[in-house]
Amino acid sequence: MTDLKPKIFIGSSTNGYSIAEKVKNNFLAIADCVLWQDPDVWEPNQSTFDNLMRMATYFDYGIFVATADDLTLTGDKLVIEARDNVILEMSLFLGAMGRHKSFLLVESGIKLPSDFNGIFMPRFDPKNDSSIEAACHAYHNIIEEHNILGHLSLYPTTALAFGYYKNFVDGLVESMQNPETLEDNGIVYSEFRFKIVMPADLQGMIRQKAALFYKRHGFVENAIKTRYRRHPAWFHLDQTKAPVAIIYDMPSTLTGIDDAIEMSLRKGFFGRTKLQGIIEQRELNNFRRVLQIQINRNPLAKATVEIIDEY
Repeated sequence: MTDLKPKIFIGSSTNGYSIAEKVKNNFLAIADCVLWQDPDVWEPNQSTFDNLMRMATYFDYGIFVATADDLTLTGDKLVIEARDNVILEMSLFLGAMGRHKSFLLVESGIKLPSDFNGIFMPRFDPKNDSSIEAACHAYHNIIEEHNILGHLSLYPTTALAFGYYKNFVDGLVESMQNPETLEDNGIVYSEFRFKIVMPADLQGMIRQKAALFYKRHGFVENAIKTRYRRHPAWFHLDQTKAPVAIIYDMPSTLTGIDDAIEMSLRKGFFGRTKLQGIIEQRELNNFRRVLQIQINRNPLAKATVEIIDEY
C-alpha cells in the first residue's frame, strides 16, 4: 500500500541532535521523519531562512527540540536557555503551518521566551529515554488525530482530489447502481466495481503511465455512462467472475504536479533531489487521503470503490 504517513521535519541544535534522533525513533510508527542533518535537506547557496521557509511548505509537521545550550544573563540572573536558532526556526514553522502542526519539545529546567508563557509544551529529561518518549507521546496523539479526522491542508492535490471525486467518481458510482450491460465474447457483465490506481510516482504524463498500465494487464477499453456523459474507461473482464466486471482508472488529473513542484523548487538541473521526492510523495498521499475521505462519506462509493497502488 502507498505510504500514507505524514512527513515530519525535526530540528534541534547541534548539541541536541542526539535527542532529536531519539525523537525521530518515537514518531517512526506514524510518520516519515527527516532530521535537519539528513543529506539533501538544505539547498546550497540559499540562506537558512529561505531554506526553512520553503521546508515549512514541504513538510506536514515540524518538531523542534529545545535543549539546555546557552547560559544567559537576564536582568541580574543567570538562566539556561535553548539555542536562539531553534526557537526562531520553530517560530517560522509555527507562522507558516499553524499551531496544530509546529511543536516544541523542551528540556526540563530551561527558560523559554515569555511569549510562550501559558502554552503547554511537554518537558523531558535528556538522560531519561522514558521521559523523552512521554514528551513525544503528547504530540504523537495530535498528529494521529489530525490524519484520522482528515484535517486537510491547502496542497494542490486537495483541490484535485475534490474535483476528481465530484466530476467523475461520484457520477460513476451513481451510474453503477443501474448500469448499462457490457457484452464481450458473448459474456454479459451487469455488475461493476471500480478500482482507482494510484501511480507509483509523479514523473511524466500520468495519461501515458496509465496507458502502459492498462496494456500491461490486458484491460479492454469501452465506455460507461456517467451522470453527465459517456466516459471512456478500462475494464478487466474475467469470464469466471461474470457478471462482475472491474473498472480501472489512474487519475490523469495528477499530470503536471511534478512540473509544479520543480517550478517551486526553481530547479535549473535534471535529476531528482531527496526533497523533491518527499514533496511528490506528500502530494500523492494527500490526494489519496482526501479522495478516501470523500469515498467513505458515500455508502455506495464505500461499497464499490477501492483505491489501489500501481502494480
